[in-house]
This record gives sequence, C-alpha cells and structure tokens, in this order.
Amino acid sequence: MTKFAELVAWLLAPAIFVAMIAVTGPTNLMGDFRAFYCAGKVVAHGANPYLEEPLHSCEVRAQPPAVPEFLPSVTIPAPLPPTALAAFVPLALLPFPYAAAVYVLLLIAAMIGAVALFARATGVSSILLNLAFAGITATQTYFLGQPTPFVFLALAAAAVFVRSGRWIAASACAVAALAEPAIAPPVLLAMLIALPRTRLPIVALGALFGAAGAAVSGLPVSIAYVRDVVPAHALSNAYEWQFSLTSILTSIGVAAPPAVRAGEVMYGVMVILGVGIALRMWRSRGDRTALVLIPPAFAVFGGVHVHAQQIAVAFPAILAIYAQYPRLRNMAATAVALVMIPWNVMSASVMTGFIPLLIGWFARATMGARRGLVLTGVAALIAVSVLALALAGAGPPDTHFVARSYPPGALAESSWGDFSRAVLARPSVLLQWLRIPVLAGLAIGLITITRAACTPQVQV
Repeated sequence: MTKFAELVAWLLAPAIFVAMIAVTGPTNLMGDFRAFYCAGKVVAHGANPYLEEPLHSCEVRAQPPAVPEFLPSVTIPAPLPPTALAAFVPLALLPFPYAAAVYVLLLIAAMIGAVALFARATGVSSILLNLAFAGITATQTYFLGQPTPFVFLALAAAAVFVRSGRWIAASACAVAALAEPAIAPPVLLAMLIALPRTRLPIVALGALFGAAGAAVSGLPVSIAYVRDVVPAHALSNAYEWQFSLTSILTSIGVAAPPAVRAGEVMYGVMVILGVGIALRMWRSRGDRTALVLIPPAFAVFGGVHVHAQQIAVAFPAILAIYAQYPRLRNMAATAVALVMIPWNVMSASVMTGFIPLLIGWFARATMGARRGLVLTGVAALIAVSVLALALAGAGPPDTHFVARSYPPGALAESSWGDFSRAVLARPSVLLQWLRIPVLAGLAIGLITITRAACTPQVQV
C-alpha cells in the first residue's frame, strides 16, 4: 500500500494539470512560458528581450491554444536575468506548441528531481512533499509555464551538496538559483557568512553567471536589466494580486512607489531574520542544510513580488521541522496545509474537487485521523467561504481593457503595467480574503521554524 501511495503522490501534480486542461480547457495554457519562449527567440536573434519589440510581435504569433480576450494586445514581460533567458534559446528554435510540450516535460522532470533531493535533505517522505507541492505546482507552474521547478531543483541539490561538504557543487547550484532573483540571494548570503570554503566559488561562479548573460545579450542589456528592468517590473506588478506587502498596500490605496519601497524594506528585514535563524539552527544542530532551506522561506513573506509558486519554497524548511521536532509537528502541518492550496484558482472546478483529497490525505498523514479531520474541516470551510463570497458578488468587478500602442524601444513593463493597473487592480472582499489563509499559514510556519531554532536541542 505504501508503494502504491507513493506512486499516486508522485502522479498528483501531473494528474491535476491534465485534469485542468480536460475540464476547464486550455485557456492561457503556457501563458507565461510564451513570454520566456519569445525572449529566448529575441536573444537568439541578438535583440533586446526586455523591450516592447520584437517581444510583442513574437507573443502575438506564439499564442496558446485558447487565449483570454485581452492577451493578444498585452505584452507579457520576461523579467528573468539574461543568463536565465539564454537557457530558453534552444526551445525557441522549435515551433511554439512543440517547445511548450518539451518544456512541460522538463518542468515535471525538474520537480521530480527537486522532491527527491528535498526528501534526502530534510528526511521528509516524498509522499508529504508531493502532497504539499501538488496543488501549486499543477496550477501555477505547469499550467502557466513558470520555471520555478528548475530553481527548486538547484536549491535542493545545493542543500544535499552542502550537507556532504561538496563546496563547489553546492556553490554552483546556489548561484544557478539566481534565475529566481528574489529566492537565491538569502541562500548565498547565509553560505558566504557560515561556510568560508564556498566564498571563492560563489564569487567566481557569480561573476561567471553575470558574464554569461553579458556575452549572450551584450553588456549594455545586462546593465539595463539591473538598472531599468528590475525597478520597472516592480512598479508594473505593484497592482497585481499576489501575496507581497507591496500588493497589499496598493490594494488599500497606497501609491505604487512607496508601496514598492515598503516591500523592499520588508524583504531586507525578512532576509536578515531568515539568515539569522538559519545560522542559529546550523550552530545548534550542526546541519548545514538549514543554511539553504530556511533563508528563502523567510524571504517570501511580504516583500515586493510574491506569488504562490515562490511561497512553495518554504515547504521543505517547514516540513524539515515537522520531521525533526515532534512537539512542533501540529504547528508545522497546519502551516503547510493552509499554504499548499492555491485558493485563488478555486474558480477552476477541478481544483475545488482536488482540495479534499490533498488536504485530507496530507492532514491524516501528518496529524492523525482526528486532528486531520479537524484540519480538513477548516480547509473545507475556507473553500466554501470563497465560493460563497464569489456567489454573493464580493469578487472583483468586471472591467474592459483597451491597450494602446507603445514605442518599440519601451520596456515591455509599460504595456503590462497599464494592464495591471486597469484589470488586476480591482480590490474586493474576496481578493483580500484569499490572502489570509496563505499568509497566516506561512506566518505559522516561520514561527515554527523560529521556535525550533530556539530549542536547545533536537527533540528526536
């Protein structure tokens, strides 16, 4: 039965992904990958992948099977570092449908590898890890085409290599995670402080990472990415619904620039706190994996731009506490159970159907039948409340977006920013409520990690 349960757990995320396509249709399937694919094509032709053109023209040609009405008129930016965009060049040589199919298979393979390595690094069963990741991975990563699994794979490998003292390999994997600019820096900072033998490799490989981007896209484009694209992307996404402090502030009427500044300050504070907790955990337990797993878990609380797929990076750290501290298991399990469901895609009926399976199985496996039933009931109440608010008209009002033309040399964020302000900035009771279970769960998880770090000895 255990082998069968393990197999089912491995297949959960792909099954939810396939079910979403079958039940809800392919609308916006690979919608985010389209931007990365076109950026890779632009890089292959020696042009600037961060500008309106030729990115927009490529996105118009490379459309998913079914697209929302607004999509052809909006340019979706590809705000990854130049080195990360260069990785999409081979896929850009294929027609879009074939490239998307190959990319999905690569995402699934990367996530399988990440879960297997996270299991080794944390001592948590692959069943629990797969259950925790499944909902977010299927809906936010596989369906849209976000590259998060590759970053998770790099971090998981870094954790395994750090534990075994393979400093160059660990440094290379941590630097590779810079493809997700908000997640990797806290890990690199913790390693630089605590592990002297990683300092030279991190500096050398970090320089190589930057040089590779400059070689592919040109030094001026690399400089412009840091100087212009990153700040512009923060402003263009300030109104988008997400879990960041910036998004929360703009949804209550704060202007975008001060909201971004507040998010940046909170990100810095959480990074310092996360690195401090990781150092304390490492010194008290002697387990170097804490230096890789804990800092990004804190970094995704608040900040400037945080979606569910980034928040999922906290699961291994929280579940590691579950595995190693029996007295904190209920807190850790509750935290993950609240965060693991992408409540914002409840409108997809297939996800609503999978919630009892995911929460019920995870809660029973982590907390036992009785407590698990209570947690499942809480999740059911949240699901019902979301549906009730939607039926009561508490959701965002409908809006019609008419795009204007943009200069070819403008950043792609200009188009996306206008769309974000017009369509995504629609405060409502429902959208505010959707944040609460996730942020509450993540807060409980971080408190759990902090309590474990402050515990004098491991409670085995």
